[in-house]
Amino acid sequence: MVTFTEHLRARGDDELVALLLQRPDLAAPSPSTLSSLAARATSRTSLERALATVDASVLQALEALVALTDGGATAGRDDVAAAIGAQRAHRERLDQALDRAHELALVWTDEDGLHPAPGLSELLGPYPAGLAPSTGAQEPVDLSALDDAPAAARSVLDALTWGPPVGIAPPAGSPAAAAVDWLLERRLLSPGDARHVVLPRGVALALREGRTHRAPATPPEPAPTGMAHAEALVAAESAAAAERFVRLVALLVRTWEQTPAPVLRSGGLGVRELRRVAATLEVEDSEAAFVVELAAAAGLVAEDEEESPAFAPTLAVDEWLNDDLPSRWATLARAWASTVRTPWMVGGRDERGGVRAALDPELSRPWAPRVRHAVLNALAEVPPGTVLRTEAVLELLRWRTPRSVPPEAAVAATLHEAGMLGVLGAGALSPAGRALLEEVDRSAHAVPSDDEPGITPEAALAEALPEPVSDLLLQGDLTGIVPGRPTPELAALLERSGVIESRGAALTVRFTPESIRAALDVGGTADDLLAGLAAHARGGVPQPLEYMIRDAGRRHGQLRAGYAASYLRADDPALLAGLVDNPALAELGLMRLAPTVLGSVASPRELMAVLREHGLAPIAEGPGGQVLHPEPQVRRVRSVRRNQPHKIGAAPARRPESLTSQERAGLVAQLVPTLREAEGSDDASGEERRREPATPNPVSALGVLREAAAQGREVWLEMVGPHGVHQRRRVRPVHVEGGRVRVRDEARDAELTVAVHRIASATPV
Repeated sequence: MVTFTEHLRARGDDELVALLLQRPDLAAPSPSTLSSLAARATSRTSLERALATVDASVLQALEALVALTDGGATAGRDDVAAAIGAQRAHRERLDQALDRAHELALVWTDEDGLHPAPGLSELLGPYPAGLAPSTGAQEPVDLSALDDAPAAARSVLDALTWGPPVGIAPPAGSPAAAAVDWLLERRLLSPGDARHVVLPRGVALALREGRTHRAPATPPEPAPTGMAHAEALVAAESAAAAERFVRLVALLVRTWEQTPAPVLRSGGLGVRELRRVAATLEVEDSEAAFVVELAAAAGLVAEDEEESPAFAPTLAVDEWLNDDLPSRWATLARAWASTVRTPWMVGGRDERGGVRAALDPELSRPWAPRVRHAVLNALAEVPPGTVLRTEAVLELLRWRTPRSVPPEAAVAATLHEAGMLGVLGAGALSPAGRALLEEVDRSAHAVPSDDEPGITPEAALAEALPEPVSDLLLQGDLTGIVPGRPTPELAALLERSGVIESRGAALTVRFTPESIRAALDVGGTADDLLAGLAAHARGGVPQPLEYMIRDAGRRHGQLRAGYAASYLRADDPALLAGLVDNPALAELGLMRLAPTVLGSVASPRELMAVLREHGLAPIAEGPGGQVLHPEPQVRRVRSVRRNQPHKIGAAPARRPESLTSQERAGLVAQLVPTLREAEGSDDASGEERRREPATPNPVSALGVLREAAAQGREVWLEMVGPHGVHQRRRVRPVHVEGGRVRVRDEARDAELTVAVHRIASATPV
């Protein structure tokens, strides 16, 4: 029988590339040889990650295979099919499950049949498929004695038949204790420890009629608790939610560019600041936290890294604001799909009892993108327009990844966030959300595909958005109505000159003296504003609105305010007369405030320095006219650590998760030939390697020990004792787990446990 390492060596290059791409932890960091690859593929951490990606049918097939091959037995596909009861209707799914397990190197085959990967049985627990461990050769089990069994004996067996096979022994003198004693006498139960009894594997299989599972695993119904909406309604609701969310982020950005929000000492946004944001956006605190978190995830807001840090818009905001609505939404949607932030935790309590703040550095969870991807995939499996509740999504996820089902709170929050963002419409996956999911799948897909890329999220949302209108219905009560989604030009005009009262199928705006004054404050005149409104108004500008705009224009600017950082005073007006018109002093921005007083836009220190350069001798004075003698201004900079060199213009190293699927596939394709070359491919080099002394390689040694434990083989184990003395013993590995190896020395009739760091090498006998 070949070993797992030899099986990996026999795989083709394409199969190895597919394995490394589907289990990326095997290639990062790069293994040195195929032997080290085999050792890593059978490690507990790597097997856990692989099992977390398989569905219930694959997991059931693995449990059945481990149960059938316990104790060194062999099994084929037909044996596994018979064990789980997979008849014709389920045989195709079983074959697909075993093929999937083979691709992931969770099982391997040789002339004897199927074998689970070394270490897999330990992860599936001590009782795979609810069966007790094998005790060696199984004798035929005769259940005819049960015909005369006590009434309670059958109940005991029924409770243990499908697992777990361990039960607590009842107290002596009870009817159940008599039934257990009767079963123990006839070896239908076996004693465990002082308080437990065990149902032997042979008895359990006989009671199950040779099956390891009650029934084959089948996927749940597509929409067990769902409802359906028309696709047009889903697209419309999604577009409305997307437009609203983009507007909220834009409003947040415009608010913080005027008054940045301070950062807490521990990092994050304070509760009062979050409530202030919620009041500005007119939303609940939870939605305000989502808006803030997603704006930060998209790179639109960040800490300014000043002495008193605050959250402020970044340089990317201007470009984002100038994009059209679909592009702005796609930026936010992509950030949501890939961010590790968990906005739904804002407001909850942490382990210390404190309230979790928005933008808190502790709110990052690496599994958050996987949860969003899994939820969207579950929604994509049902017919378009179907609404799934949280329970239905969880049921689908329990089938898809039974060993990594996300928490119910995370699934519910993901559905809620997707609805607010517009990825969902009326509770169903929208066309834009489906396009986003396809884009994420293409970027994360391991193997490059020649298929043409589908529609982009921007294009999908643009198709769902209603056509913008440029018509404005102005009324005599100083209100206006836009019958639809306004064009960007009309929306900008109404945003700066009116107060939006309602949004929806139509937009309602009210004009007030304050809103008109705000429009004049940003530039333009009353005539410009009237001309802009008249260009969009169907029936012209009503007289009350025109009167209000012209009245505001007449009063606007009657008072002037300017900037003056310093002043210059003299008792003789003639001394100041020539300074205002002196072209050499134009940089000071001098202006006459009174015959004996000049104002300047320059600071007092700069004003005195320039005047002294031109032969004048000013002095500084305080608010009461007292003479001041300011000290020379000095400047300090932060020291630079010499042990941390900085290369100007050096590009940071790219993280593995930032690589595209094509880049990852290219790197893995280059790695496989390197592993082949390091391992050697011909038989002669293999024989030469077996004659050479074993190389001290703990990773390869672990792989050899796991294979030997799975197959019951002996190995030559070289280990270092506590005093540094090398020992070489012929042992049979029993169990490899948690950095320790339990082996049995048959020659000395003893068992010992060896720490992995003391193992120098392991060579099969």
